[in-house]
Amino acid sequence: MRFWKYIVFLVLTFIILPISVWAATGKITVTSASQVVEKNKVTVTVTLSSSVGIGSWEMALKYDKAYLQLTSSTAEAGGTGMVGASSSDSGIKKQTYTFVFRTLKKGSTTVSVTGYEAYAASDMSEMNLTATSKTIKIITQEELEASYSKDNNLASLAIEGSSLTPDFSKDILEYSTIVSEDTKEITITAKASDSKSSVVGDGKHEVTSGTNTFEIIVKAENGSEKTYRVIVEVKDANPINVLLGDNNYTVVKLKENMPGAPSYQETTINIEGFDVPAYTSEFTHLTLVGLKDSLGNINLYIYDNGKYTIYNEIGFNKVTIYPLNTNESLDGYTKQDVVINDIKVTGYKYNNDSRFIIIYGINIDTGEKDFYLYDTKNQSLTIYNNEYINELVKQNQMYTYIIFGFIGILILLIITIIILIRKKKVKKDKPNKKV
Repeated sequence: MRFWKYIVFLVLTFIILPISVWAATGKITVTSASQVVEKNKVTVTVTLSSSVGIGSWEMALKYDKAYLQLTSSTAEAGGTGMVGASSSDSGIKKQTYTFVFRTLKKGSTTVSVTGYEAYAASDMSEMNLTATSKTIKIITQEELEASYSKDNNLASLAIEGSSLTPDFSKDILEYSTIVSEDTKEITITAKASDSKSSVVGDGKHEVTSGTNTFEIIVKAENGSEKTYRVIVEVKDANPINVLLGDNNYTVVKLKENMPGAPSYQETTINIEGFDVPAYTSEFTHLTLVGLKDSLGNINLYIYDNGKYTIYNEIGFNKVTIYPLNTNESLDGYTKQDVVINDIKVTGYKYNNDSRFIIIYGINIDTGEKDFYLYDTKNQSLTIYNNEYINELVKQNQMYTYIIFGFIGILILLIITIIILIRKKKVKKDKPNKKV
């Protein structure tokens, strides 16, 4: 009797056990950003997946309407219900839905699925499903900004093939190094201590003889900045030093380091026994050389028997002039200093509100010295034609004479009318004589 009970138990085990062991399985995953600022959008994705084919499914999204407002959905009718069936006999292995919410207020809320079930495509048996949920933390903009990193330090700073003085420290902001005179380019490597910070100013840089200054700016996640400075001295065995005021300069000796001067011809001149690159012009009769300041900036200067004067051009609409000083005066205009393209020049203005400035200078392309009219609104430069102005003055004078003439005639007419009225009145008031 016990033997048959044992046989029945084994048969039932082999019949029932495969049903539970071999039932298809699947999972439902809910994903989204973990932290969102209030009044902003957040996207929630629901994914149903299985290693075997899914024939049909049904589930619904559950969320707290006090914290989230549904704005769009890829589910049926744009809602939260997710119902579907595969058109393929083998089913599908993944189905994804996307929901976009607007966050309503600060706090923590959970998004999950409910009422879920799915059936295998092979035999329409119910699948064993597991489901996850997602908790979203909603914060204010102020809380977000307060959480930003303030770290604007460098973790390392170096120049390839050269050593910096002093040794690097995140709190030391200025460094220097000396490189050989044949060095044309350096590479600065810099790494921020915080991966959320950005670094500007590293990489390859051209250098010229003398002092070259480079700034490396580290910007923290919260926007605060720190500037590191690297001074690279390209060794010049025999520099030509120039002192202008309180500032020190060196003469540029290499042609490739000279700024461009399209309207000038290239040449060389001798300064303190060295042939240095220069520019000349048959129109301006100026000689230009390059001077480099302590920060490595190179500008053109007028060279005249050991004297240096900054050279500034003003160019608009294909007209380029070099401003000159003049003692001439213009009727109706006031002579004053004005700034054009960050260049201070002496000009003439009709009044402080005038959009036009008259400048005296020489056209570097033609050598023509004259007054030029600069339009501050249109940023154009043309030769000043006073013929038109003189014609306007003549016309204004003529109009003035005409107006005064009309006024005189009007006054005479009024006087005549008054006299006639009085005579008529006197004649009327005079008594008649008896005969």
